[in-house]
Amino acid sequence: MSYIDKEILINVSTKETRVAIVEDSKLVEMFIERPENERTIGNIYAGYVDNILDGMNSIFVVLGDVQNGFSHLGDFKNDLLPTEILSGKYSFQSIDEDITLIDSQDKEKKRLKKKDKVLVQVIKESIGSKGPRITSNVTIPGRYVVLIPNDRGVKISKKISNPSVRRKLNKIVKNLIPDNFGVIVRTAAENKDSQAFTNDIINTYNIWKKVVKEYKKAEEPTLLYKDDNLAASIVRDLFNEDVSRMIVDSKDLYNDIQEYIRNNAPELEDNLFLHDDGDPIFDKYHNISKDYYKSLAREVYLKNGGSIVIDHTEALVAIDVNSKRYIKKRSHEENSYNINLAAAREIVRQLRLRDMGGLVVIDFIDMHDNDNKAKIFNEMKNLLKLDKAKSSIEPISRFGLIEMTRQRLKPSIVQTIFEDCPTCSGKGIVKSKESISIQLDRWLKNYKFVTNNAAVDIAVNKELQKYLENRENSIIQEMMIKNWIKVNFIINNSLNLYDFKCYESGTEKEITREYAN
Repeated sequence: MSYIDKEILINVSTKETRVAIVEDSKLVEMFIERPENERTIGNIYAGYVDNILDGMNSIFVVLGDVQNGFSHLGDFKNDLLPTEILSGKYSFQSIDEDITLIDSQDKEKKRLKKKDKVLVQVIKESIGSKGPRITSNVTIPGRYVVLIPNDRGVKISKKISNPSVRRKLNKIVKNLIPDNFGVIVRTAAENKDSQAFTNDIINTYNIWKKVVKEYKKAEEPTLLYKDDNLAASIVRDLFNEDVSRMIVDSKDLYNDIQEYIRNNAPELEDNLFLHDDGDPIFDKYHNISKDYYKSLAREVYLKNGGSIVIDHTEALVAIDVNSKRYIKKRSHEENSYNINLAAAREIVRQLRLRDMGGLVVIDFIDMHDNDNKAKIFNEMKNLLKLDKAKSSIEPISRFGLIEMTRQRLKPSIVQTIFEDCPTCSGKGIVKSKESISIQLDRWLKNYKFVTNNAAVDIAVNKELQKYLENRENSIIQEMMIKNWIKVNFIINNSLNLYDFKCYESGTEKEITREYAN
């Protein structure tokens, strides 16, 4: 894959921190952290088992101040830390010694029951009413390694592909880890020496010792370790030799990052810049603000005249590719291919930018040439390699569809910035006034038939009252005559335009649902 100029821009305000990832001068990812949705991924808790549902293969754990966490029961039991791992008695191997491995039969794994204390870590943010996803396979991330208390040996990032480099790293690291621990060597460690690994392993190991100490003392659900905030985690996980520059508009944050990289990656210090000239950072560089909000529209226009339409449903994300104004003096097949190619590139960008996850179905413009279909599929597959979220993608089907899944770790950026419309509850449509008036007529007819009462109070929005009353032939007048009932309107503008509530006449007893049909 050709060289990509990558930049990271960080904007800090009193209400939020925003991090933009730019590739070849184009915004591809945006992260937002606000006080009300502070990240919990990576946090480690002393939790207490709240419920075990064997039939659903699920376990629910009380974490304290956040929603109860959940996990698949089978995985949770398999990864549960043995008693000896939580004893807190560890020592480093000599540089020349081999790692002593614990035989799996020595691991004490008790049967889980309600109110048991367990050590867990959040691996997926809560989304809507669903609590955070947790694991009992706790890890401690550093800049160059991830320390795994319940594992063995050395695993190396797949992005480090050179066999000789992998062998060298394995040889360096395997003699540095504490007894009965495993590590994952991260991509940023590709050219590092043993001293860098020693420092990182000592730091992560000390964090683990503190976690164990606090866990042993915890007698109620307790946060034991809080992972780095958004900006710090971006510096730890993404700021490496592939980033040409990182620009920060906060002096305090700039100083913190500068100190961190001096201690951990001094070769990157010349790539860190402070933006302090007064202009908003996202306006000055790459027109990020304008591009960002334009990109979050339901319909995103392509430079060649086509467009993609993105719709979120409960089960999946549906993306439709349209030709729009794209007209060239070429064959239909060639025109379709060119639109689909531009759409494929923009769709991958949108997946990253909006952080969309779960099942995604893309409806491309029909093509007949199998080679063209394969080119579109391969283009998307190659571009997805730049995405840190895991994904799985299928070739274009005979119906012109690509089906894919993308890892979802947190609510999408759309869910962070927007909320459902209170009138339509996020559906995008509401009942017409005519439909509401018919619904009200049916309600009155049923209410009169069941109770034979002579009057009823109905609360409506002012606009709906005008529609029902202020017409040449008053709709509500016809309803009252037909059903032989007196309707007293109560104006309640907190109700949405297309809703009503019914009460027994002269009381506050609501009876809307009781007589609905």
